Amino acid sequence: MADLADLVLLAGQLILENGGETFRVEETMVRMALAGGAQTADVFAIPQGIFCTINEGLQTHTRVARIHHREFNLTKVLEVNRISRQLSADILTVETAYAELLRVDRLPKRYPTGIRLLAGSIGSAAFSSLLGAQVGTVLAAGITGLLVMSVMEFLQKREILNFVSLAMAGAVTALANLLIKQVWPSVQFDLAVIGSIMVLAPGLAITTSVRDALSEDLISASSRGAEAFGVALAIASGVGSVLTLYLWIGGIIP
Repeated sequence: MADLADLVLLAGQLILENGGETFRVEETMVRMALAGGAQTADVFAIPQGIFCTINEGLQTHTRVARIHHREFNLTKVLEVNRISRQLSADILTVETAYAELLRVDRLPKRYPTGIRLLAGSIGSAAFSSLLGAQVGTVLAAGITGLLVMSVMEFLQKREILNFVSLAMAGAVTALANLLIKQVWPSVQFDLAVIGSIMVLAPGLAITTSVRDALSEDLISASSRGAEAFGVALAIASGVGSVLTLYLWIGGIIP
């Protein structure tokens, strides 16, 4: 049973650390515990930690895990869901399921740097295009999007605080588009900036917060909502500081 408790806790950690909703964490952990032979299972998850108790007869096993780092890797979430379904269908035993979870835990945390940079560039260009930008503006947004993702990669490798990294990336976005506007006057400055910063926007965090709220996980919803608001504020402060400085030194925003 101790192995089952470790299995259930690891499954919950993997989902929570990689962008899964708290209701998904609790549901998956309970399902896996019951499939592994437990009579009852109680789980309480918030973005910062997991508490679970598994009962089998007179034996009770409690596990607590503190979540220190959270990223967005839905591949790992999908893998945990697959393992949970196979355990429920008796395709996997507790031991083999635990081994599978350890394999998932060892998967790369991120996509390769080149793919992330390319995705950032294409995403920025696509967002500006959806907003009705001209071809030149779309190209400018793609260039600045590539630059923004490069800055984020550089800062994250040096373990700079995330909110500081986002503010600096926002500042780079505004500065780069201002420079492009000077040499390419036809570029639509506002659409280029919006397209560039959209790759930094906390879209998944907002979606997860809403889904947690709909599932009545109000603590998690509030926590994730505050995090998303902080990210948006950091990006806006970076962009706004550069534009304010530009105005202060006597320029006029195109």
